[in-house]
Amino acid sequence: MKKLSVTVKTLVAAALVLSATSCSENKADNAATSAVASTETSSPEASAPKSNIRYIDADSVISAYTLAQQLFAEQQREVNKVQQWHESKQRELQSLANSISQKQQNNVYLSQASMEADVQSFQKKGEEADRYLNTQQQRLANSELQIRARLSDSITNAVRAYNATRGYDAILLREAGVYFNPALDVTADIINILNSRFQPEKK
Repeated sequence: MKKLSVTVKTLVAAALVLSATSCSENKADNAATSAVASTETSSPEASAPKSNIRYIDADSVISAYTLAQQLFAEQQREVNKVQQWHESKQRELQSLANSISQKQQNNVYLSQASMEADVQSFQKKGEEADRYLNTQQQRLANSELQIRARLSDSITNAVRAYNATRGYDAILLREAGVYFNPALDVTADIINILNSRFQPEKK
């Protein structure tokens, strides 16, 4: 079995949908490109950016978003449980295999049928373990998709609410470009909105 693991990086994809959202107007792509170009040619000493485009750092948003941290921690605990179960089951099956081998070497089996019965029991346990593991892996995969969808919705809603009071032409992902003027970074604002909206779930 491949080692099960979940990292914050796997959740970053949740924010990728933002590259197609958060525009106050449906500007043509060439207009957005022109705005970025004007930013690149503006004076570095300018006190305020002239571009009407902003960006966010998806990694930073996910890392600092309390809900993402909570969901990630819960998912990792589930992954660890499945991993521990798998390792325990592997030890159990290995012990059964060793027992069968020892009995065969020491002529403990009184008949071929009794040995075959143990072998069949071993194989059945192995098949049951594989089925259970596959079920748990699918459950974890579905859970991760749900986490991504939930984070994506939260981030998208926060960006839209933020832009409703700013009127930017676009809010892009830093990952979508090679360079952005740091003065265009609104990541901290989005993080503040997300965490201010976060309500811990009651146990």
